[in-house]
Amino acid sequence: MGAEPDAGTFGEFLCFLGGSLENLAEMTQRAESSLDVVSLGAEELKQAFRVSLEDAGQDVIVAWPADGVAARVAYRDILERIDDLWYPSMDDLVLIDDCVGARRVLILDHEERLLTAPLVNSSFSSHPSSGG
Repeated sequence: MGAEPDAGTFGEFLCFLGGSLENLAEMTQRAESSLDVVSLGAEELKQAFRVSLEDAGQDVIVAWPADGVAARVAYRDILERIDDLWYPSMDDLVLIDDCVGARRVLILDHEERLLTAPLVNSSFSSHPSSGG
């Protein structure tokens, strides 16, 4: 996909979650939206992503929390390759859109739900590369 996972990006991912993966569980509990994706094909899943993050920034953080892996990737690449990035009933795939004003997390979980939640636990007051 043109992006290599690295520890720095996973650390950035954790900071956006408020420093702990436990906060991810809390985010799933207060999700703004939830969609059962069990019966969706690849194209329908891509459309659900488009609707959930229709105004996503160019790059997002994509993470597989159970594996401790994250990368910063172009959002369009995720849409094109979602069926290669997430395996139903096995993976939790988390996207963080950290664009100014957006600040959302999208969770495609192993229970085959697509959840959207606000990113409120962030340790960053603004984009981390802007100096916080």
